[in-house]
Amino acid sequence: MYIANLRITYETASHDVLSMIALNEDSMNVLYRTLLTQDNIEEVVILQTCNRFEVFFSGKGEGKGRVQARKVILNTFGAHTARYVVEDLWVDTIGHLFRLVSSIDSLIVGENQILSQVKEAFVFSSEHNYCSRVLRPTFQKALSVGKLVRTETDISKGKVSVASAAVDLANDRESLDGRKVVMVGSGKMASLLAEYLCTFELGELVVVGRTPERLEQFCCEHPGRPIPFDELEKELMDTDLMFSATSCPNVLISRDMVERVMDEREKPLTVVDIAMPEDVDPTISEIPFVRFFGLDDLREISERNKALRQSEADKVEVIIAKEIEQFMGSLQHFHLQNLLSHLNLYTEEIRRRELGKAVSMLGELEPQTEMVMEGLSKSLMKKFMHNFMTALREYPGDSEEMKSFVHIFIGSNLQPEDAGGPPMPEGGSSMPAGHPAGIPMQAQDTEVGKNVPRGTDEKA
Repeated sequence: MYIANLRITYETASHDVLSMIALNEDSMNVLYRTLLTQDNIEEVVILQTCNRFEVFFSGKGEGKGRVQARKVILNTFGAHTARYVVEDLWVDTIGHLFRLVSSIDSLIVGENQILSQVKEAFVFSSEHNYCSRVLRPTFQKALSVGKLVRTETDISKGKVSVASAAVDLANDRESLDGRKVVMVGSGKMASLLAEYLCTFELGELVVVGRTPERLEQFCCEHPGRPIPFDELEKELMDTDLMFSATSCPNVLISRDMVERVMDEREKPLTVVDIAMPEDVDPTISEIPFVRFFGLDDLREISERNKALRQSEADKVEVIIAKEIEQFMGSLQHFHLQNLLSHLNLYTEEIRRRELGKAVSMLGELEPQTEMVMEGLSKSLMKKFMHNFMTALREYPGDSEEMKSFVHIFIGSNLQPEDAGGPPMPEGGSSMPAGHPAGIPMQAQDTEVGKNVPRGTDEKA
């Protein structure tokens, strides 16, 4: 067995590319099914947010599995996306996942949304039986690590989210105090925007939505004047700043709309779009007196954020390194047990076969004699295998070396994937002292069975 990751993120691709590869729910389900029909892929978890698209997968035959996964991804998004793809295997995959849930790999270091997004992706995969003996405990451990770093460090203290960064970006250009702000959207991201916007002395906050019931509920929970979407153009005539954060799959605010608005007004308009895919036609930046900012522009805030949080990020890295070593040890222990199980099956098959031959040669035997021979064969095999099994349990090498050791003993009867296990990180022990047999299938505070609504992938 192996565990691997393929991803396209804000670190390798622009917002335009990430918008282009964003999948709706139906397309996501198709991708899950396509990946799981591959011969060497048995488990899959897919994570999609406005800043990343990631596929975690596991199965037998890591080389073939990675080739199959890459082929499916490039067939889905197009061969031209190959230059944006990053691949990880085994300890690098686990390290990446632990850093991801800890938010030190996020565009906004320390943001909390990524932890809930990873959990939602895992819960969805788990509820559909898309992950099991490898990815399930891996993600359970990752969620535990994500909570641990937020408890043990100040990495998430203060305003650290895409929404807060967007508000800071706008305020850096021109103070929000006294301004009329229009916000398009009434989902989770819009809710975060409203919270941050209300920390300023706004002149007015107008909330625009397409669903009357949802809009009304939103404005009961947040200050703001609700208006339907078809009144947006009129409202923009005297607006200073507009934020957009919906989950609409298509562009909502066209260049034509903004041009009509600008023809009728006499002052600049600032537009900030943090939706994924984008809500606003980015070419509005070409219209005179329109200042447009998208997710790519948040990189400036991101770099400033990273510098401020570097000391906390260093603390997080120490925690992650320790957790990786411990978890890789548990995986190593699990695969050792798997290897020993296959060895026991193999030796038992030999014992039965050879005993059968001997009984056939002797002809009809008394039941008592058969029992004695059965006991003798078991005793001989047990004594013969005892020292070998003990040495294997105490062997300090990694699983690849253990497999080679076993192959010398039993030849090619044990397939490589039967005992596939993780290579240990440098300096890591093969089995932590006192570690229970196998991988724990339940992680503390992980609610795998709980129904969690999807669609909170850094957008609303």
